[in-house]
Amino acid sequence: MAQTTLSLDGFQSDPEASIEMLADRLTVSQTDGAARFEGNVVIAQGDMRLSADLVDVTYLKAGGIGRLLASGSVLLVSPSDSAQADSADYDLTGRELRMRGDVLLNQGSMSLSADFLTIDLDTGAAVMEGRVRTVLPSGSK
Repeated sequence: MAQTTLSLDGFQSDPEASIEMLADRLTVSQTDGAARFEGNVVIAQGDMRLSADLVDVTYLKAGGIGRLLASGSVLLVSPSDSAQADSADYDLTGRELRMRGDVLLNQGSMSLSADFLTIDLDTGAAVMEGRVRTVLPSGSK
């Protein structure tokens, strides 16, 4: 299994920034308080935007959001980078975002694809794993 390490400074996020969520539908569970956002879901935090078909929100016992689980046409965008995948797990307490399934990362003019992408949201450090593929320019004309 191939692995590539890179820096995605554009995906660093401010943990204190508020999270704005938009969707066509919201369902809240009365048993555990979990929330499900469905249809054209857009989540914004600082300069980062995450969109998906479905997002399940898990709350912390002490209050606040602990985790966002996104699925279906997941797209993560920052001012300098973008990534798409089948699903994403945004762990707000662990400050990590994991994307899986046909991951495509665009950073400037460079594109990479892989099975998995893990981003440290504090440092912007990222690891791509599983059939990592890119095309590099040769530098000659």
